[in-house]
Amino acid sequence: MATYLGTHGSRIQNYTTDPDNPNVGEVWYNETSNSLKFEIPATTAAGSWRTAGNLNTARFSMNTGGAGTTEAALIFGGITPPLSALVEEYNGISWSEKTDLNTARYALGGAGLTNTAVLAFGGDSPPKNETELWNGSSWTVKNTLNDPRGYGAGIGEYTAALFATGDYPVTANVEQWNGTNWAETGDVNTARYEVSGFGSVSDGIIAGGNAPPRTTAVEQFNGTNWTTITSINSARSGTASSGIATAGLLYGGVNASAEAKTELWNGTAWVEQSDLSTARSDLAGTGTSTASLATGGNTGSVVAVTEQWTGAGVPIGAWSTSGSLNTARNNLGGAGTQTAAVAMGGESPVTNKTETYNGTSWSEVNLMNTARFGLQAAGTQTSAVAASGELASPGGFTAKAETWNGTNWSNISDMNEPKRFVGMAGGSVTSALVFGGQLSPGASAKTELWNGTNWAYQNDLNAAKFIGGSSGTVTSALFYGGAPGPVTASNELWNGTNWTEVNDLNTAREGNGGAGADNTTALTFGGNQPPPVSGRTEEWNGVSWVEVADLSTARTKVASGGTVDLAWAAGGSTGSDTAVTEEWSSSSRTVKSVDTD
Repeated sequence: MATYLGTHGSRIQNYTTDPDNPNVGEVWYNETSNSLKFEIPATTAAGSWRTAGNLNTARFSMNTGGAGTTEAALIFGGITPPLSALVEEYNGISWSEKTDLNTARYALGGAGLTNTAVLAFGGDSPPKNETELWNGSSWTVKNTLNDPRGYGAGIGEYTAALFATGDYPVTANVEQWNGTNWAETGDVNTARYEVSGFGSVSDGIIAGGNAPPRTTAVEQFNGTNWTTITSINSARSGTASSGIATAGLLYGGVNASAEAKTELWNGTAWVEQSDLSTARSDLAGTGTSTASLATGGNTGSVVAVTEQWTGAGVPIGAWSTSGSLNTARNNLGGAGTQTAAVAMGGESPVTNKTETYNGTSWSEVNLMNTARFGLQAAGTQTSAVAASGELASPGGFTAKAETWNGTNWSNISDMNEPKRFVGMAGGSVTSALVFGGQLSPGASAKTELWNGTNWAYQNDLNAAKFIGGSSGTVTSALFYGGAPGPVTASNELWNGTNWTEVNDLNTAREGNGGAGADNTTALTFGGNQPPPVSGRTEEWNGVSWVEVADLSTARTKVASGGTVDLAWAAGGSTGSDTAVTEEWSSSSRTVKSVDTD
């Protein structure tokens, strides 16, 4: 039998306080609390929905039955109105149109584990028996269903699928696909339509539907027969679903009106979860019980809305405190990674101090040429650009810019506009993008590109603003939050040519920090709401923002950098200047205890 000594190479150690950085799975004895302790990854206790990319064409009554994952999905058919042959593919961020079905229809079945091998079958109107196979680029007509119908449940994959129940008339009929032909198999116990299902041809589940009336009935297929099992909590039809027979998710639907309810199946019971943000029926669903998409549907109006479900057990990010700056200050600039960063300038008083960070502590290094605050920076610890800001007495906004080579600062050509509180993105001394900023007076919408020699104007922001969070590269950047007043939650995306307004932050603020590699991932944190200062942190997935764990020290006007997984924030103002540094990790750990009293 395995022992702790044999597994970990040491015996359980005694401590008067918990160790600073225990390994996952390590066990120790805390003599003060008289308890054995161990550390495990921290994960979400419950699932939730967040906004994802909208369909290009709003519609409802698309395929029932999954076709892919949350990162690579396919939907097809539906009612726009009129009935449609449209096909769209999802890449984790946005939908794009693909080759149409050969036969326009709605309320059809679908089956596919990936978005490159999908079966489409049945549908209305009138009732259809056509079957088509998607190979990732085109549809091929296959052998037809025996019983033309729509509004049944599609279950399985492209080589082994079920089409269970349907209409006209309401039926208990079930057919099974073997990769070549459809054959009738065991009927369900309760005839119904507008039903959804998940699982496989040997272990499948259908739930809800309209018998009529609408029902809570759930049945499970064992490859031969259907057995009635635990009912869902809410009678409804027109739901979407995803998962396997032991772990499924059912969401949306209609009873007296469109529903937002979500229920999780654990193989034994249905448990209500967080609702969809948009109540709707006749939506499409795909994925698993822990990662699903809910797409399109009918709210009373046809919608293009997509939401993404993230279930319980997903790693939780957290901030941890690290080594403080040598000089407390706010309105400073920052660049680099969590283990190799540089911070410069700031106030109060106005300074030209520079410090570098090695992931543990900050060291003072050579000074900037021009003391300033309200500046911004981009790049790495050994190759960065710092630009704009406000000068010390007698003051005034500046267009001055400097490059950092890891040892010294060098003056470079001035920007075209003197300003402070700009947004900035970029990667080196030869490549930086500056946007927005506060003018004297007013706000700027201008964008300037540094190419290593000169600054050149690019296309403007849609809205002039300043003192927001920013991140990314010269071809893929974001600018989120900011001012002028009132503070804004607006978010703009740069694609290398133009700025586009995209989904707002959940919390409007200014003076927020930012981190991220490009315009598809970002983290923003802190800022003024205004007042008080905030520790709120939000994560961007390329489509929407979701709130995650707060900074330990609420503050504004920090230096920041890094990525969505490994970010850092240093300095800032809590109401007074602070030197605190915090590091963000997208996965964190929690300590558990076993009482030995």
